[in-house]
Formats: sequence, C-alpha cells, structure tokens
Amino acid sequence: MKKVCIIGAGLSGLSCAHYLKNKNYRVKIFEKNNFPGGRVYSEKIKGYTCDIGFQVLLNNYKEVNSLNIYKKLKMNYFNSGAEIYFNKKRYKVYNPLYHPIKFLASDFLKIFTMRDIYKLIIFFLFNRVSNKKTGPYIKKLFSNKLVKLFFYPFFKGVFLSENLDNDISFFKKLLIKFSMGRAGLPAGGMMQLPTEIIKNSNLKINFNKHLKKIENKQAFFEDGTCEKFDKIVLALPLSEINKITKNKVTIKYNSNITTYFASSKKVMGKSLLLIPEKQYKINSIQCLSNVCSGFSKKKKHLYSVSSLEVEATEKELKLEFQKITKIPITDIETIKTYKIKKALPRQTVQIEDSSCIYFCGDWNTEPSIDGAIKSGRKVAEKL
Repeated sequence: MKKVCIIGAGLSGLSCAHYLKNKNYRVKIFEKNNFPGGRVYSEKIKGYTCDIGFQVLLNNYKEVNSLNIYKKLKMNYFNSGAEIYFNKKRYKVYNPLYHPIKFLASDFLKIFTMRDIYKLIIFFLFNRVSNKKTGPYIKKLFSNKLVKLFFYPFFKGVFLSENLDNDISFFKKLLIKFSMGRAGLPAGGMMQLPTEIIKNSNLKINFNKHLKKIENKQAFFEDGTCEKFDKIVLALPLSEINKITKNKVTIKYNSNITTYFASSKKVMGKSLLLIPEKQYKINSIQCLSNVCSGFSKKKKHLYSVSSLEVEATEKELKLEFQKITKIPITDIETIKTYKIKKALPRQTVQIEDSSCIYFCGDWNTEPSIDGAIKSGRKVAEKL
C-alpha cells in the first residue's frame, strides 16, 4: 500500500486526504499551525464566534455536497438578496425564488429595470461568456443603477476585487449559484467545515509540523523529524511551495479587512447590507447573530463589517458603522479586526507535478471554497 504525505491541512489538503483514504492509500497529514482549515477558521472571543474574515458557504456547492457533510454543518441562512444603503436610505431586494411575498413588497424594480431582467435571463440561459473581465462586461450589459448599487458592491465582497477584474465565466457561475441557492453560516462558524471533513473521513493530523525540505522521498521538518513517503502532496500557498521546490511561480492576491462589532441594538435582519457609495470604506455589513444565534453567547448582537481597504483603521470603520446604522457610538463594542493581505488569489496558475511531488490549492482551480476542495480531489484522482 503506497504511503502519501500531505503537507497542509487546509481545505484542499483535507479534500485530497478524504479521496485518497477512499482509494485505500496510507495517508499522513502534516500542518504547520495548531489548527486545521487554513484560511477557513474561526475564533471564539468574549462569547462571540468570529470567522477569519467574513465568509459564507453556499448550499449548492458541488464539491462540498460530494463530501456528504452539509447536514452535519447545521446551516443557518441569510435572506436571498440584499439590502442597499444609498443616499441615507435603505432599499430591499429579495430573490423571488425564496422570498416571493417579500419580493412583491420590495424595492426590486427600483434597482432592476425590465431591460435588466430580460438581459439577465438571456445571460443565464444563452450567453456564451468569453475571457473578458467582469467589470467592463456587466457595465455594457446592464443598467448603470443595477451595476452600481447591486452587482459591484455584492461581488466586490465575493471576489474581493475593487474593479471586478476576474473572468466573466466565474462571475456567471457564482451569480447562478447565488440565485439558485442560499448563502449561510455553519452553526459553529466556518471552522466547522474543515472540522466536519476531518470527522467524516476519520483523518488524523500532525500539527505544528513545518516542512523544511524534501529530499530522497523524505520530508524533513523544522523540529528535526522526517517522514518517508512514496508520494507527497504540497497543499500549500505558492510562496511556501517556492521555498521548498525550485518553482518560482508568483501570483497576486486580493485583500480584505473584517471588523466585528457587538451592540445591544438590533438594526438589521438576515440580509447583507451593501454600501455602494465611494465615500465609505465599508463594502458591506452583516448582523451574524440574526442569521445564527450561536454566534453570540451574550445578550448583544454581533455585526461584521467588511472592506477591501486593508489600511482602514478600526476607528474609521467604527465611525462609518455608527453613521450607517445610527447605533450610538457608546453602544458599539469592537471585538476584533482581521487584516488579510492574501485573502483570495487574483488568478490561477498551474505547476507541473514531478514523479512523486504533487500540488493543490485554490490557486490552481478557482478562488473559492469549492475550488479548493476540487483541487484536492483532482490531485487524489491523479495518484
């Protein structure tokens, strides 16, 4: 039975291990941190659950569904649609597939023109998308109001891209998934996703094991230990792969800053609040405890504020949050801020596998949870 070492217990590494175990490989996983999940992790702070950057999980991800863990995640869902804060007013947009009654009383037609609706249907059903960038493409296709008030702020939060310079085909894929599915939060925070993969596949992880070098089918770690293998999978960021191998492949990343606030005031429902106006650094606000009550073990409500401007200060974001929500500044408690310089890869790249070294990560498929899991599965299929 061949022995495979997997370096990295993020989603791609865990996915690879899951599928290799199903093929009866001997699998050993090594992780430099003392926790699994990579960028998909949560912290418990002062009775609140704070994900490392605001993240959501769609209920129609194909790769996640293949792992058979959705039911164990005990998902809690946002409203399908969004609220939009513009000119000191709030506009509500609901997805008619999930909220038909609310849709009828919403501001949908104040944001979407009839021409937009027609164009959207054509885009869904017939358009053959090319390698064009999303931003310029949707500006030509849809009305300025729809693009400015909804598409840009919503998908800036998805792609973490100011100009939506990702490929239009990826935009279409996720637009369909958001339209036909629901975005939600696992009951225990996003860290529950890697945790359930580990439990479901009965995986064992060797933590605090930082790979130093690979030589003669042996993995040498910083603590002086080594591990022999037949095959090794590097489920790592490109920067770490470059240190271990002779590869010098680099890519750019999109950044994000997320700040968590707590307040006794409940001023939102279960919708994302999009902030399209350029005068604000905030891109969106979410009341997480409204979606999943377990995110706050106290009598206060937990809000997350997201921005693409990683140099924004806590004070700036707090003042903007107060201005938008009208919550008294004395009733806003800052829980924690996460500045993530390498939140999502801007583009994907491929690295050629050697006879015994393989690579996986969202950087070689697509920058998403499903992309990371798919990457691990595809490597497992090669072995």
